[in-house]
Order: sequence, then structure tokens, then C-alpha cells
Amino acid sequence: MSDLPLDGVRVVDLSWIIAGPTATRFMAAMGAEVIKVGSARRPDPSTRGPAFQAYNQSKLYCALNISSPEGLELVKQLIAVSDVVIENFAVGVIDRLGLSYEAASAARPDIIMVSSSGTGHLGPHKDYVAYGSLLQHYTGWNSISGNPQSEPVPGGLWADPWVGMELAMVTAAALNNRALTGQGQYIDFSMAEALTAGIPGAILDYQMNQRLPETMGNRDARYAPHGVYHCVGADRWVAIAVTNDEEWQSLCGVIQRPDLLPDPRFADADGRREHQDELDAAITQWTILFDDHEATRRLQEAGVPSGPSLDMCRVFNEPQLREVGYISQIRTRDGELRELPGLPWRFEGGEEPIFTEAPVLGQDNEYVYQELLGLSGREVARLVEEEVIY
Repeated sequence: MSDLPLDGVRVVDLSWIIAGPTATRFMAAMGAEVIKVGSARRPDPSTRGPAFQAYNQSKLYCALNISSPEGLELVKQLIAVSDVVIENFAVGVIDRLGLSYEAASAARPDIIMVSSSGTGHLGPHKDYVAYGSLLQHYTGWNSISGNPQSEPVPGGLWADPWVGMELAMVTAAALNNRALTGQGQYIDFSMAEALTAGIPGAILDYQMNQRLPETMGNRDARYAPHGVYHCVGADRWVAIAVTNDEEWQSLCGVIQRPDLLPDPRFADADGRREHQDELDAAITQWTILFDDHEATRRLQEAGVPSGPSLDMCRVFNEPQLREVGYISQIRTRDGELRELPGLPWRFEGGEEPIFTEAPVLGQDNEYVYQELLGLSGREVARLVEEEVIY
């Protein structure tokens, strides 16, 4: 037993690639026993890359060909002794496999089933097959991201991890509801809807004013100065966001430009937005004298919101992330130490989150099939030979 919030919860993880595995990674770190079900017949595509090591930490991994009749029966038996089943296949796949919510709840009436797909399981676009990077375009995010008079930002992979965290949270809420009511639940999760919910201002502006947002690069529709400013070094920058008159006054003091304060052009946010080019030039004359961390320190001490713009190498070595324990050391089965991201929250006074290296396919077959499901060694051997456990 542990003090972690999901201790005693068992999750059947039928998900793959990024969003679903990210969700179950968070659940495993919070104490749940996550059993990833996969097959050599159709391996998780992310297995080929290093990201698999981050998305599948702290899980168990059994091999099972659920497209076979005996494989389908075995996964139903596993669901019968579990609390949650999560999948993120394209719409219709899980039903064709014979694992609809009706089938899962027949195995365990109070099961919580989470089905995540690109556009959800209803509506005219429900059969679209999509990845998070494509949904960033479909939902309008990329149309409002970029520099003026340039093409929209083409991609990125932030949507899947974001959705993964939301999936973990909604699953935790469903578990809490079951603890209160005794009822299971089916959750139809639309990645597109989750992403669109993140840009309500742009949607409401169009609804009320028939106005499409313009791309602004690093600038803001309300605040100024607002941008990234060159510091000492070939690719070193500090981000600054001035959101009120007090911060504006503090900024002028830090960059030693008190002459900007009485200038009527900069008296309010509207004026500062209108004359941002001049302000950006004045700020850069100061930031170019310092490295990004030193500029940040001076600005922060004066109460000006700011921060260095870091590349991945510097993020990995960032003292803030290391000293709070976000970057965790994990010893691999071959004896090496690997450093990977942890949880972005802390449990005060409780146990530390659970982090172990990502599993390999089939490593927990004995536990799943013999200990949990009660099969004999001879029966397991037959199922392996017949490529049911495969």
C-alpha cells in the first residue's frame, strides 16, 4: 500500500503513440497499476523512437493479439479485474475488435472506459483519422500562430501531451465519481474539442464581431511592450511582457530610459501598442548588454514579468527543474542512468511519484496471465506458440 492517490487502481492501457500513453504515464506515476497491452503483430509506432521511454514509464507490458478470438477473451478477463480501460484508436476500431463499452461493461459493470479520438465519436467528421499535429491546424490554433504576413506555424507536437494530461485528469474525476456513486462511465474524448477550448477569445471575437484574429508573432493584442529581445550571444533572448502601467514604469527604470515616461505616445497601453517598434528598439539597446539570465534577474527584481528563451540543451540543465526534482534519474535494466521528465505537480507530505524505465513488450506476461488471470504455465506456452500471446 502507498499514499499515492491512485494506489489500488488498475488500468488496462490499449492506447498507443502519444496522447493515451501520456495519460496512463501520469496515472502510473500517481500509483495506479497500468498494464499496457500490445502486440508484435502491430507494434506501437512510438517504440521506434526515444519518446517511448518517456510516455511509458512505470508501466507493466504484456503481449496479446486481441484480434484473435482467444486474445479478445483474455483482454475481457483482464478488464473484469481492472478499474479503467483507455484506448485512442480511430473511431470504429475498438468496436470492430469486439471491445465496445457495452462489451467492457459486460465484463465489469462499473468499468470506466475512456475513448479518445481526433474529433470524437459523434458528428460528420468522426471518421477522420488524425494526429495531434494535424489537429493543431484543424482546430484553428496554427492559423493564429506566426509572424504577420507569413504562413501559419506549420506544426509542433504540443497537442498530444496536452491532451494526455487532460485524459489523466478526466479519468481521475471519473474514478472519484465512481467512489461516490458506485457507477462506471464511458468517456468520449475529442482531441479537437479539447484544443478548441483553449482559444475561446478568438472564437468569441469572430462570433460577436465577425473578426478574424491576425498573427502577431510575439506581440499581444492588449499589452505592450510584449516580445523577445536580443541579449549577448548569437541566439540568446529574454521575453518581456508588460501588462500594466506600474510594470511599464519599472521597465523604464531598469533600462535607464526615464525619458520614455512623460512621452504622451506611451502614456497608455493603446499608445504603447501603436509605437511598439520604437519601444522594442529602446529595450534592445539595454538587453543586448547582458546575457539572458542576467537581464531576467534585473527585470524580475524590478517587478517586470520576464524570462530567458531557452533551447532544449539549456532546459535540460536548468537548475530550477533539477533542484525541485522534475528531472528524475532512472536506472535502466542495462545499468545506465537515464534522466527524464517527472510530474509537473507535487504531493505535499506524501510519497514521491513512482518512476521506472519504460517496459519492453511481453516482459510482464507471467504476472498478467498466470497471477492475475490464473492460467497455467502450459496454457500460456500454448497461447504463445499459437501467437495469441504475441
